[in-house]
Amino acid sequence: MKLRILRKILTGLLIAGTSAHLAAQDAPPYYQVEIIVLKHLDQSRTTREIPRVAEQEMADILDQDLPRLEGSTQPPAGDGLDGPNRAELYLVNENEYLLKEVEARLRKSGAYEILAHRSWLQTAPEAAEALELNLADLEINPAVATGGVSLYQRRYLHFAVDMSLGGGLNANPIGSAFQTIKGNAAPSIADSRRIRLEKLVYYDQPQFGVLAYVARSDFKPAD
Repeated sequence: MKLRILRKILTGLLIAGTSAHLAAQDAPPYYQVEIIVLKHLDQSRTTREIPRVAEQEMADILDQDLPRLEGSTQPPAGDGLDGPNRAELYLVNENEYLLKEVEARLRKSGAYEILAHRSWLQTAPEAAEALELNLADLEINPAVATGGVSLYQRRYLHFAVDMSLGGGLNANPIGSAFQTIKGNAAPSIADSRRIRLEKLVYYDQPQFGVLAYVARSDFKPAD
């Protein structure tokens, strides 16, 4: 009788352990996503006929080696965002940003004004299930920029940017990428690119640009 009970206990523990292992294997990986929104200070090289190309300062930044993400990134308590229409997302503390040196280099160049720098953790759903993350959820002031971003996967990872400069910047748009807001043309970017892990991607428009960076993380949300 005791032997039978012991077997049942051991069988139950084995099943529970196997289920937990399979659940861990099936859990989608998390990625640390980081963006820097910047404004071009020099508009003299931008005309309707000649689109802006990446300046030498930006070309050098895109070519540099970036730090790898090592270990779990633990978000500050209470900064997890979730809801019925949003995948789990966790804001990352500024001291764990991966592009701090990139931001410093951009500022030092004198060619750009940094408008926003944000980083967060999220999974990458299939394209059909991808949801746009509103910039307001990233605590970016609408006076700076409005719109959203989205990380998703098809065969590869993709990152989409749909963003407009906010009216608080009093920008004078030049070029062809505009979005009309209350009768005013706001410079905007609407683009989706394939993402290579730990490689900078640059989304550019005559007035402003967005640097995006994605690294795989071993972060796991607390139960």
